Amino acid sequence: MDRLIFTALNSIKFAQEDNVIRSNNLANSSVPGFRRDLEPKAVGSSFMETMNQFETRSFAMREGKNRFSSEAGQFEYTQQPTDLAITGEGYFVVQPKKGDPALSRRGDFRVDADGSLVDGAGSKILDAGMDPIEIPPYRKLLINEEGQIFIEPLVGEPGVTENIGQVASAQAEDGTVKKHGDGHIRNLDGTLPPPDGIARFAQGYLESSNVNAVDELVDSLNRQRGYELNIKMISMARDIDEASASLMRMPN
Repeated sequence: MDRLIFTALNSIKFAQEDNVIRSNNLANSSVPGFRRDLEPKAVGSSFMETMNQFETRSFAMREGKNRFSSEAGQFEYTQQPTDLAITGEGYFVVQPKKGDPALSRRGDFRVDADGSLVDGAGSKILDAGMDPIEIPPYRKLLINEEGQIFIEPLVGEPGVTENIGQVASAQAEDGTVKKHGDGHIRNLDGTLPPPDGIARFAQGYLESSNVNAVDELVDSLNRQRGYELNIKMISMARDIDEASASLMRMPN
């Protein structure tokens, strides 16, 4: 009965990991630009890999942790001049409060008390030279399709604009980046692809999370049913084992 029990425990472990992923997705479903986490992929079994070991047990194996969906979220027209969305592929390059520079699709920007352009999480937005973007006091703010930032200075003549920098962007193919332990997107080795300026931007728009709350809830219910089924299998294995043991006892 041990093979049945350990196989069920293996499934329970994966169900627990998947529930953590789906809970995190639901918790971040309202975060602009959030990328939905995906479960690791099944790649075989330990029995098939080792052949001469664990002959009585076959455990599933998975790989590709910290995967995420690169599917775009819905776009909302907010009319806020500091809101910015990437209309196609690509990522913003940001400097989180802690850790190394990272990639992001979060576009709910604002100017903080120090004059730095930051997103809703407080990460600083970097320019093409990988430096934080500083926004002087302005009357109007314009960010064009290429990410160039123009302002009408508060102390300047009305109607006269000034180019103060460009929002950095970088391309990254699926499979070349992942979410690291701090939740930020980087290359697999922790580095960043160099800014390339290929991405195109839409000012006054905000990209929502690509999490579908209904799908996440339905999948969570399915996982819960699988968890309960495996618990019943363990209970059944125990009952069978106890019944087998009673048959082996000497009669009184």
